Amino acid sequence: MSMTEQEAISSLRILVAVAQADGQIHEEERKSIAGALEGLTLPEGTTADSLLESKVDVEAELAKLTSPAARGEIWKSAFAMANADGSCSSEEQTVLDLIAAKTGVTEKEKNFFSKLVAEGKDTVLPSNIKKIDDPAQRSKEVRNDILKYSAFTAILGAFPLPVVGEIAVLGIQLKMIRDIGQYWGHTVDKNAAKSMLYGLGLGTGARMAVNSLAKLVPGWGSAVGATTSFAATFALGKVMEKFFSEDAKGDVASLKTYFKSQEKEGKAAYADQKEEIAQKEKDNKPALDQLSQDLKDGKIDQEEFDKRLSALG
Repeated sequence: MSMTEQEAISSLRILVAVAQADGQIHEEERKSIAGALEGLTLPEGTTADSLLESKVDVEAELAKLTSPAARGEIWKSAFAMANADGSCSSEEQTVLDLIAAKTGVTEKEKNFFSKLVAEGKDTVLPSNIKKIDDPAQRSKEVRNDILKYSAFTAILGAFPLPVVGEIAVLGIQLKMIRDIGQYWGHTVDKNAAKSMLYGLGLGTGARMAVNSLAKLVPGWGSAVGATTSFAATFALGKVMEKFFSEDAKGDVASLKTYFKSQEKEGKAAYADQKEEIAQKEKDNKPALDQLSQDLKDGKIDQEEFDKRLSALG
Protein backbone atom coordinates (compact mmCIF):
# COMPACT_ATOMS: atom_id res chain seq x y z
CA MET A 1 0.00 0.00 0.00
CA SER A 2 1.17 3.52 -0.72
CA MET A 3 0.03 7.13 -0.83
CA THR A 4 0.72 9.99 -3.21
CA GLU A 5 2.94 12.94 -2.33
CA GLN A 6 -0.16 15.15 -2.25
CA GLU A 7 -1.74 12.80 0.28
CA ALA A 8 1.49 12.87 2.27
CA ILE A 9 1.40 16.67 2.34
CA SER A 10 -2.25 16.65 3.46
CA SER A 11 -1.39 14.09 6.13
CA LEU A 12 1.47 16.26 7.37
CA ARG A 13 -0.89 19.24 7.48
CA ILE A 14 -3.16 17.19 9.72
CA LEU A 15 -0.20 16.36 11.97
CA VAL A 16 0.51 20.09 12.14
CA ALA A 17 -3.07 20.58 13.34
CA VAL A 18 -2.52 17.98 16.06
CA ALA A 19 0.74 19.67 17.07
CA GLN A 20 -1.00 23.06 17.16
CA ALA A 21 -4.01 21.82 19.11
CA ASP A 22 -2.62 22.60 22.57
CA GLY A 23 -1.67 26.14 21.54
CA GLN A 24 1.91 25.71 20.39
CA ILE A 25 4.13 23.47 18.28
CA HIS A 26 6.86 22.05 20.47
CA GLU A 27 10.41 22.25 19.14
CA GLU A 28 10.81 18.51 18.48
CA GLU A 29 7.47 18.41 16.68
CA ARG A 30 8.59 21.34 14.55
CA LYS A 31 11.92 19.70 13.69
CA SER A 32 10.35 16.35 12.82
CA ILE A 33 7.67 17.81 10.57
CA ALA A 34 10.05 20.27 8.91
CA GLY A 35 12.55 17.47 8.27
CA ALA A 36 9.91 15.37 6.53
CA LEU A 37 8.86 18.25 4.32
CA GLU A 38 12.39 18.54 2.95
CA GLY A 39 11.78 15.31 1.02
CA LEU A 40 8.50 16.38 -0.56
CA THR A 41 7.65 18.68 -3.43
CA LEU A 42 5.58 21.38 -1.77
CA PRO A 43 2.91 23.38 -3.63
CA GLU A 44 4.20 26.60 -5.17
CA GLY A 45 4.54 29.32 -2.54
CA THR A 46 4.48 26.84 0.36
CA THR A 47 7.47 26.45 2.66
CA ALA A 48 8.02 24.34 5.74
CA ASP A 49 7.75 27.42 7.95
CA SER A 50 4.56 28.66 6.30
CA LEU A 51 2.97 25.24 6.64
CA LEU A 52 3.91 24.95 10.30
CA GLU A 53 2.43 28.36 11.02
CA SER A 54 -0.70 27.98 8.87
CA LYS A 55 -4.21 27.38 10.15
CA VAL A 56 -5.21 23.90 9.02
CA ASP A 57 -8.72 22.91 7.94
CA VAL A 58 -8.57 19.30 9.12
CA GLU A 59 -11.79 18.22 7.42
CA ALA A 60 -10.67 19.67 4.09
CA GLU A 61 -7.31 17.89 4.30
CA LEU A 62 -8.96 14.62 5.31
CA ALA A 63 -11.16 14.86 2.21
CA LYS A 64 -8.00 14.79 0.09
CA LEU A 65 -7.01 11.41 1.50
CA THR A 66 -8.59 8.94 -0.89
CA SER A 67 -6.26 5.94 -0.92
CA PRO A 68 -6.70 3.12 1.65
CA ALA A 69 -3.08 3.62 2.76
CA ALA A 70 -3.50 7.32 3.52
CA ARG A 71 -6.88 6.93 5.22
CA GLY A 72 -5.72 3.90 7.19
CA GLU A 73 -2.53 5.52 8.47
CA ILE A 74 -3.46 9.08 9.41
CA TRP A 75 -5.28 8.36 12.68
CA LYS A 76 -2.52 6.02 13.87
CA SER A 77 0.18 8.58 13.07
CA ALA A 78 -1.80 11.37 14.75
CA PHE A 79 -2.46 9.17 17.77
CA ALA A 80 1.25 8.35 18.08
CA MET A 81 2.11 12.04 17.91
CA ALA A 82 -0.39 12.96 20.62
CA ASN A 83 0.21 10.02 22.97
CA ALA A 84 3.71 8.58 22.60
CA ASP A 85 5.43 11.19 24.78
CA GLY A 86 2.86 11.54 27.54
CA SER A 87 -0.77 12.35 28.11
CA CYS A 88 -2.99 13.53 25.27
CA SER A 89 -4.56 16.96 25.83
CA SER A 90 -8.30 17.46 25.44
CA GLU A 91 -7.63 19.70 22.43
CA GLU A 92 -5.52 17.00 20.77
CA GLN A 93 -8.18 14.41 21.55
CA THR A 94 -10.78 16.52 19.78
CA VAL A 95 -8.68 16.44 16.59
CA LEU A 96 -8.11 12.70 16.97
CA ASP A 97 -11.85 12.10 17.34
CA LEU A 98 -12.53 14.08 14.17
CA ILE A 99 -9.93 12.10 12.23
CA ALA A 100 -11.35 8.81 13.50
CA ALA A 101 -14.90 9.80 12.59
CA LYS A 102 -13.99 10.89 9.08
CA THR A 103 -11.80 7.86 8.28
CA GLY A 104 -13.98 5.20 9.89
CA VAL A 105 -11.67 4.06 12.70
CA THR A 106 -13.55 1.53 14.84
CA GLU A 107 -13.49 1.27 18.64
CA LYS A 108 -11.79 -2.11 18.30
CA GLU A 109 -9.03 -0.54 16.21
CA LYS A 110 -8.68 2.34 18.68
CA ASN A 111 -8.36 -0.01 21.65
CA PHE A 112 -5.88 -2.26 19.88
CA PHE A 113 -3.63 0.57 18.76
CA SER A 114 -3.82 2.36 22.12
CA LYS A 115 -2.64 -0.85 23.78
CA LEU A 116 0.12 -1.22 21.20
CA VAL A 117 1.52 2.27 21.84
CA ALA A 118 1.32 1.79 25.62
CA GLU A 119 3.17 -1.54 25.39
CA GLY A 120 5.78 -0.04 23.10
CA LYS A 121 6.59 2.66 25.65
CA ASP A 122 6.89 0.18 28.50
CA THR A 123 8.79 -2.68 26.87
CA VAL A 124 12.55 -3.01 27.25
CA LEU A 125 13.85 -6.44 26.34
CA PRO A 126 16.02 -8.48 28.75
CA SER A 127 19.78 -8.21 28.44
CA ASN A 128 22.63 -10.53 29.41
CA ILE A 129 25.48 -8.06 28.83
CA LYS A 130 28.29 -8.34 31.37
CA LYS A 131 30.69 -5.61 32.45
CA ILE A 132 33.98 -5.60 30.50
CA ASP A 133 36.99 -4.08 32.24
CA ASP A 134 39.43 -4.28 29.34
CA PRO A 135 39.04 -0.98 27.40
CA ALA A 136 40.00 -2.42 24.00
CA GLN A 137 37.64 -5.38 24.28
CA ARG A 138 34.84 -3.18 25.60
CA SER A 139 35.29 -0.69 22.75
CA LYS A 140 35.14 -3.53 20.22
CA GLU A 141 31.95 -4.99 21.69
CA VAL A 142 30.24 -1.61 21.90
CA ARG A 143 31.19 -0.79 18.31
CA ASN A 144 29.83 -4.14 17.10
CA ASP A 145 26.58 -3.62 18.98
CA ILE A 146 26.11 -0.09 17.66
CA LEU A 147 26.53 -1.30 14.07
CA LYS A 148 24.28 -4.33 14.67
CA TYR A 149 21.43 -2.31 16.17
CA SER A 150 21.82 0.47 13.60
CA ALA A 151 21.55 -2.02 10.73
CA PHE A 152 18.46 -3.62 12.24
CA THR A 153 16.68 -0.30 12.73
CA ALA A 154 17.59 0.57 9.12
CA ILE A 155 15.73 -2.54 8.00
CA LEU A 156 12.71 -1.51 10.07
CA GLY A 157 13.05 2.05 8.81
CA ALA A 158 12.78 0.87 5.21
CA PHE A 159 10.18 -1.80 5.79
CA PRO A 160 6.50 -0.82 5.37
CA LEU A 161 5.45 -1.44 8.98
CA PRO A 162 4.31 2.13 9.65
CA VAL A 163 3.77 3.00 13.32
CA VAL A 164 4.33 -0.58 14.48
CA GLY A 165 7.83 -0.45 12.98
CA GLU A 166 8.59 2.86 14.68
CA ILE A 167 7.52 1.43 18.05
CA ALA A 168 9.86 -1.50 17.42
CA VAL A 169 12.72 0.90 16.61
CA LEU A 170 12.06 2.62 19.93
CA GLY A 171 12.36 -0.72 21.76
CA ILE A 172 15.63 -1.56 20.02
CA GLN A 173 17.13 1.85 20.85
CA LEU A 174 16.10 1.53 24.50
CA LYS A 175 17.74 -1.89 24.69
CA MET A 176 20.93 -0.54 23.12
CA ILE A 177 21.12 2.21 25.76
CA ARG A 178 20.90 -0.36 28.53
CA ASP A 179 23.35 -2.76 26.87
CA ILE A 180 26.01 -0.09 26.41
CA GLY A 181 25.60 0.99 30.03
CA GLN A 182 26.09 -2.58 31.21
CA TYR A 183 29.43 -2.82 29.40
CA TRP A 184 30.62 -0.17 31.87
CA GLY A 185 28.86 -1.81 34.80
CA HIS A 186 25.95 0.67 34.94
CA THR A 187 22.41 -0.57 35.43
CA VAL A 188 19.97 1.53 33.42
CA ASP A 189 16.29 1.08 34.25
CA LYS A 190 13.46 1.58 31.77
CA ASN A 191 12.55 5.11 32.83
CA ALA A 192 16.17 6.30 32.79
CA ALA A 193 16.67 4.85 29.30
CA LYS A 194 13.53 6.56 28.00
CA SER A 195 14.62 9.85 29.56
CA MET A 196 17.98 9.62 27.78
CA LEU A 197 16.30 8.81 24.48
CA TYR A 198 13.83 11.67 24.71
CA GLY A 199 16.59 14.04 25.84
CA LEU A 200 18.15 13.61 22.40
CA GLY A 201 14.83 14.11 20.60
CA LEU A 202 14.42 10.41 19.73
CA GLY A 203 11.40 8.21 20.41
CA THR A 204 9.06 11.19 20.35
CA GLY A 205 5.54 11.03 19.02
CA ALA A 206 6.35 13.55 16.30
CA ARG A 207 9.28 11.54 14.96
CA MET A 208 7.30 8.30 15.03
CA ALA A 209 4.33 9.86 13.23
CA VAL A 210 6.35 11.54 10.50
CA ASN A 211 8.61 8.54 9.86
CA SER A 212 5.55 6.31 9.60
CA LEU A 213 3.93 8.48 6.96
CA ALA A 214 7.21 8.69 5.06
CA LYS A 215 7.27 4.92 4.57
CA LEU A 216 4.10 5.05 2.49
CA VAL A 217 5.41 7.50 -0.12
CA PRO A 218 6.94 5.53 -3.05
CA GLY A 219 10.57 6.33 -3.80
CA TRP A 220 10.92 8.46 -0.69
CA GLY A 221 9.96 6.79 2.55
CA SER A 222 11.96 3.60 2.16
CA ALA A 223 15.26 5.25 1.30
CA VAL A 224 14.88 8.10 3.77
CA GLY A 225 13.57 5.81 6.51
CA ALA A 226 16.48 3.39 6.30
CA THR A 227 19.14 6.11 6.28
CA THR A 228 17.49 8.14 9.04
CA SER A 229 16.92 5.15 11.32
CA PHE A 230 20.48 3.87 10.90
CA ALA A 231 22.05 7.29 11.44
CA ALA A 232 19.93 8.10 14.49
CA THR A 233 20.62 4.74 16.15
CA PHE A 234 24.33 4.97 15.31
CA ALA A 235 24.54 8.50 16.79
CA LEU A 236 22.60 7.41 19.87
CA GLY A 237 25.03 4.58 20.42
CA LYS A 238 28.04 6.89 20.11
CA VAL A 239 26.49 9.36 22.55
CA MET A 240 25.82 6.61 25.09
CA GLU A 241 29.36 5.29 24.67
CA LYS A 242 30.71 8.75 25.46
CA PHE A 243 28.26 9.25 28.32
CA PHE A 244 29.10 5.99 30.11
CA SER A 245 32.84 6.28 29.43
CA GLU A 246 32.68 9.53 31.42
CA ASP A 247 31.10 7.62 34.34
CA ALA A 248 27.53 8.60 33.42
CA LYS A 249 27.99 12.14 34.70
CA GLY A 250 26.02 15.12 33.46
CA ASP A 251 22.93 15.28 31.27
CA VAL A 252 22.60 13.31 28.04
CA ALA A 253 20.65 16.23 26.53
CA SER A 254 23.83 18.32 26.76
CA LEU A 255 25.37 16.00 24.15
CA LYS A 256 22.96 17.01 21.37
CA THR A 257 25.71 18.73 19.37
CA TYR A 258 27.81 15.58 19.57
CA PHE A 259 24.74 13.57 18.54
CA LYS A 260 24.34 15.69 15.41
CA SER A 261 27.97 15.21 14.41
CA GLN A 262 27.65 11.46 14.89
CA GLU A 263 24.49 11.37 12.76
CA LYS A 264 26.64 12.55 9.85
CA GLU A 265 29.14 9.77 10.56
CA GLY A 266 26.21 7.35 10.78
CA LYS A 267 24.99 8.29 7.31
CA ALA A 268 28.46 7.57 5.95
CA ALA A 269 28.53 4.23 7.79
CA TYR A 270 25.13 3.36 6.33
CA ALA A 271 26.40 4.05 2.80
CA ASP A 272 29.24 1.59 3.42
CA GLN A 273 26.82 -1.14 4.55
CA LYS A 274 23.89 -0.36 2.29
CA GLU A 275 24.13 -3.48 0.12
CA GLU A 276 24.56 -5.80 3.11
CA ILE A 277 21.56 -4.22 4.88
CA ALA A 278 19.44 -4.51 1.73
CA GLN A 279 20.21 -8.25 1.60
CA LYS A 280 19.30 -8.68 5.27
CA GLU A 281 16.06 -6.81 4.62
CA LYS A 282 15.25 -9.18 1.77
CA ASP A 283 16.11 -12.24 3.87
CA ASN A 284 13.95 -11.07 6.79
CA LYS A 285 10.94 -9.90 4.79
CA PRO A 286 8.86 -13.11 5.17
CA ALA A 287 9.45 -13.18 8.93
CA LEU A 288 8.64 -9.47 9.30
CA ASP A 289 5.46 -9.90 7.26
CA GLN A 290 4.35 -12.76 9.48
CA LEU A 291 5.21 -10.94 12.70
CA SER A 292 3.30 -7.89 11.58
CA GLN A 293 0.25 -9.98 10.74
CA ASP A 294 0.42 -11.89 14.04
CA LEU A 295 0.57 -8.63 15.97
CA LYS A 296 -2.33 -7.18 14.00
CA ASP A 297 -4.38 -10.35 14.58
CA GLY A 298 -3.69 -10.22 18.32
CA LYS A 299 -1.78 -13.52 18.33
CA ILE A 300 1.22 -11.83 19.98
CA ASP A 301 1.70 -8.65 22.01
CA GLN A 302 4.26 -5.89 21.50
CA GLU A 303 6.75 -7.47 23.92
CA GLU A 304 6.65 -10.80 22.05
CA PHE A 305 6.89 -8.90 18.76
CA ASP A 306 10.03 -7.15 20.00
CA LYS A 307 11.55 -10.40 21.26
CA ARG A 308 11.09 -12.09 17.90
CA LEU A 309 12.46 -9.05 16.11
CA SER A 310 15.52 -9.14 18.33
CA ALA A 311 16.03 -12.81 17.48
CA LEU A 312 16.02 -11.92 13.78
CA GLY A 313 18.82 -9.42 14.33
